Amino acid sequence: MAEKEAQFLKDIESSSADVRFAAWRRAGEMDPQVIPALANLMASSQPGVARAAREALEAITHSVGVANSDRRRTVIRQFLTVLQNNRAETVKAQLLRQLSLIGGDETVPVAAKFLKDPKLREEAAFCLERIPGAAADAALAGAIASAPDDFKARLLAALGHRRSEVGIPHAAQAMQSSNKELAIAGAKAWGRIGKTTAAPVKLPERAGLTEWQKTELLDSQLRFAEAQAANGNAAEAIAIYKGFLDEKEEHWQCAALVGLSKIHLPEAAMAIYSKLKSRNPRVRITAIKAWRKHSEA
Repeated sequence: MAEKEAQFLKDIESSSADVRFAAWRRAGEMDPQVIPALANLMASSQPGVARAAREALEAITHSVGVANSDRRRTVIRQFLTVLQNNRAETVKAQLLRQLSLIGGDETVPVAAKFLKDPKLREEAAFCLERIPGAAADAALAGAIASAPDDFKARLLAALGHRRSEVGIPHAAQAMQSSNKELAIAGAKAWGRIGKTTAAPVKLPERAGLTEWQKTELLDSQLRFAEAQAANGNAAEAIAIYKGFLDEKEEHWQCAALVGLSKIHLPEAAMAIYSKLKSRNPRVRITAIKAWRKHSEA
């Protein structure tokens, strides 16, 4: 190890907060070979030293530059090596967090192993959720079958946020679960992904849902309808919005009217027209505004 790196590590361990601060601030200038030593120092019994080491690792992460640079590849390789060999959970959690920022396909198989670790699975899911590409999609989807229900919901959320089509069959299956939380997690993922399937998706039954779960379910349907309209599947979107016009709560009717106002087809206009004389003043006013917007398009 070069003298500069050796002095840097010595300063990270200093009893002086000022020296430690100055050290981690220049961590981005250091050779990535300091990463294993910093990982060990993160587990220090001295809080100031542990924090300085953590800050230094973060600084190194932010120093890697553009994708596929030599420094980036070296830093990732060092992180992955330490992740597989360091025993401290706090260190592993931190490295997964850093890899979520710079990792790629090379990170996926290592991070995926931690999806089965109850103490690190959340960090692993977070890491994979932020890594672009089909490999991360496959790792998240592949972990669902063996995961407990509460973590199935987390994995579905990750696939939903990624709008990953590989999550659709898993979301559809989850929506039929007797576990209502899991069923709603499936609905939310389905709504966010926003893609149609050859076979129609069966939504969770409303019976037995809490009011909040019903809200989440309806919100997911609206999200899906919006995606259909954006993707050119206007007929599907209109059908969903028309169903919302029969909801008792005015805000759901109003949301549907707003959605219909963005679809410039006669079928959408007819649905809006049906609410122009609603007895509910808010629904009526929203319908009038939607009608005007639709007419001006």
